[in-house]
Amino acid sequence: MKKIIKYIAYSTVCAVALLMSSCDTDVEPVDINQPGIERQNPELYQRYLASIRAYKASNHKIMMVWFDNSQAVPFTQAQHINAIPDSVDYVVLTQPSMMTEQLLQETDEVRNQKGMKVVFQISCDDIKAAYEAQKKAFIAKSENVGKKFRDFNGFLVDSVNTQLHLVDKYNYDGVIMGFNAKLTHYLNDQEKAEAIALENVFLGISKDWKVRHPNKELIMMGRPQHVADKSLLEQARYLIIPSQDEKSVSGVDYLVRKAAVEGVPTDKFIIMANNKSIDETDTKTGYWGKTLAMHGIAKFVAADHTGYTCAGMGLLNANVDYYNASFTYPNLRKVISTINPTVKE
Repeated sequence: MKKIIKYIAYSTVCAVALLMSSCDTDVEPVDINQPGIERQNPELYQRYLASIRAYKASNHKIMMVWFDNSQAVPFTQAQHINAIPDSVDYVVLTQPSMMTEQLLQETDEVRNQKGMKVVFQISCDDIKAAYEAQKKAFIAKSENVGKKFRDFNGFLVDSVNTQLHLVDKYNYDGVIMGFNAKLTHYLNDQEKAEAIALENVFLGISKDWKVRHPNKELIMMGRPQHVADKSLLEQARYLIIPSQDEKSVSGVDYLVRKAAVEGVPTDKFIIMANNKSIDETDTKTGYWGKTLAMHGIAKFVAADHTGYTCAGMGLLNANVDYYNASFTYPNLRKVISTINPTVKE
């Protein structure tokens, strides 16, 4: 790991020297996408990319970013995934079906050159909300009086399978399955049966998909401690703890400790943080007091914990951090350096 970071720092310094600019020795402070580097010294640039890929393959804290790709025709660099800092490990596209030709090309670029993985999220809660909205609209139409709307299980199966098909269609590296399992201990018999049935359908499809896609990554998000059949958790690459609404280290630690029960792998936890809002008047979203929450989460992820290990962290709405007068993604770069500090020799 030391050699990898040292070489990345060396390569970065050399590359930037070609442009007569400055940097420090951290893994992440330089945006290698500045024009001209790959043309001025192609050999050095290729060595740098090889070092980035070696870093991705090494033992380090994972960085996941949620990326808004809803703009089909980008008009700013903030809407290009190849402008994301090189040390990001996973890019989670928020609109997985909007895979344009240009985005496909950029996906191949960051995957092949920089070792990034591109995935997307399927949320059981979002599917449930979509079902309720469609059901409400169906009932509101006079021509549907006396008619029955389709059952939720069928809607769920169709929705999940439709979204999972995108993995093969666009060659995604994997999928995040978001499922907030319920604690059934306090439910009545009917509620318990419904909760178990929902889990069996959603996680059953997930398990079957993973069997049929052994080379794709399955990442789980939610409350793993409440999942009845925890065998799927062993197959998951990571377990994302949705901690983005917490406002303190103690709150995050409490959430993680609740998840760290018997049967749950405690070395796969990814801790979530919310980014600040693009609305500068919003001083609450993404903040712990006056400090950006992502920096508090990063320090938490970098620390040692008794009873569990943080495998990395995730950042929602990463695009917002692109804009800065000095350089792009300043907070994301700092977060990466915090969870994977450069080794000083």
